[in-house]
Amino acid sequence: MSSYAGPQIPPIAEGPGFILPDSPLFFLDKIKQEMRLLLAFTPQNRAKIYSAIAGERLAELRFMLARNNKNGIETDLKGITENLENAANSLSDARFRGENVELLSENINNDIKRKQDSLDILLSQATGELKTMVLGVQTSVYQSKAKVVSGLPSQQLENETKEDLMKQIETKIKYSFDSSADVLTKIETLRKQASESSAKTIMMREDEVKAAAIFKNPALIKEKQARLELEKKRQEKILAAYKKLSDAAKKAKEAVAAYKNAQQELKQLLNQSTSSPTNTQK
Repeated sequence: MSSYAGPQIPPIAEGPGFILPDSPLFFLDKIKQEMRLLLAFTPQNRAKIYSAIAGERLAELRFMLARNNKNGIETDLKGITENLENAANSLSDARFRGENVELLSENINNDIKRKQDSLDILLSQATGELKTMVLGVQTSVYQSKAKVVSGLPSQQLENETKEDLMKQIETKIKYSFDSSADVLTKIETLRKQASESSAKTIMMREDEVKAAAIFKNPALIKEKQARLELEKKRQEKILAAYKKLSDAAKKAKEAVAAYKNAQQELKQLLNQSTSSPTNTQK
């Protein structure tokens, strides 16, 4: 259990539940939460409650880490994952019913970001089994966040999606040596989004030039044309940068594969060297 000792997270806005996970009476806390959800008659209210419960689990995690309580830590990490997933599903349910959830989606998204910040701090300190668990929780939280932000306005959704993909890439590169294929997939997704966004931006600038031409204003046409050319150059540089990033990720993937092959070959040779001379002669 040594890998659980030491890591800490700072205080958060939400407080812990009245009964902590290491108490034999913790089941009463779960009953209280079920009652809260039972009295929430709309998916929007359930989304709020699930998000709040996830905050309670994160607040409790501070105490479980301080006490080096493995079962409590696992309970709280699982609670963060499950409750944020339920919050996201409740928001999706509300959208399916035709409800406007833009403001609620933004609020819960901001709550999730704060929780991710705390988990990032924990991840930077964790080792061994705890590190693996926190990485798994972060992956699940990103999946829930993706559902939550789908309720945001289109431009905000695009910005949040790009930001989340970049953060996931950074995390994968920093903490997970075997994730090169996943990193490459996310970079390619970003590059595709950038290409689509570039096409839309350039089209908008072209429309501005056409609109200026209608008024037959040479100065305005020149200004809009200059902006169009600048935008084209800017987008070319952005796409070129994504290509460099993608090429580097491909090389990293090939390097990982080469490393694994060399490692396996060395392992086989070492195993052969331990064979007895008698067995070798046979």
